[in-house]
Amino acid sequence: MLLILRQSYSLILLGIILPLVCFFGIAIAVFASNFSLVWDVTILEKIYAIASPDLDAIAYSLTQLGRAKSIAAIALFVSLFLGSRKQWRSLSYLLITIIGSGLLNLITKVLFHRHRPTLWESLSPEFDFSFPSGHAMLSLTLVMAIAVLVPQRHWRSLFLFCGVLLAIAIGWSRLYLGVHYPSDVLGGWALAIAWVMWISWLSRVNVKL
Repeated sequence: MLLILRQSYSLILLGIILPLVCFFGIAIAVFASNFSLVWDVTILEKIYAIASPDLDAIAYSLTQLGRAKSIAAIALFVSLFLGSRKQWRSLSYLLITIIGSGLLNLITKVLFHRHRPTLWESLSPEFDFSFPSGHAMLSLTLVMAIAVLVPQRHWRSLFLFCGVLLAIAIGWSRLYLGVHYPSDVLGGWALAIAWVMWISWLSRVNVKL
């Protein structure tokens, strides 16, 4: 019982509170700089300096994987699998986590009202608000939500490692395409971690996490 309580406290501190502190720290820095952080622009300029036709194709393909419709398609496939095995609790958890993350991202974008970078003409232009990145947030949410449902610890760790690498690649694609600032991507990741861990803690869908 004491071990479970310690694990629960660690989850709350490291999985929920710490990412939220990071998110609000980034948000405050963005506001304090009038939505234009120096390091945001510097990083984007350095990324754009290595642009090439091959990287254009890679970035464009990666960014398609992080779009809402791609995330929804993967989530639907996993949901059908869970439904076929009558794992209704896990199915409910997955749907609440993914849909909730999407809604949270939309609400947060409207609240912060940050416009997208205009440093160069993007190959994949976006016209909604910028902070936090929806691609970054949804892709990491999906990876973490599915990882929580994997019962074997070693397979969970392997899936999480590969999934996080993919989420990082998707985040990079948003910077390469010039449609997000680095702070947008970092904010999206931080909020995704806090959201998934909070829902996981509430639902206890995988108490061995």
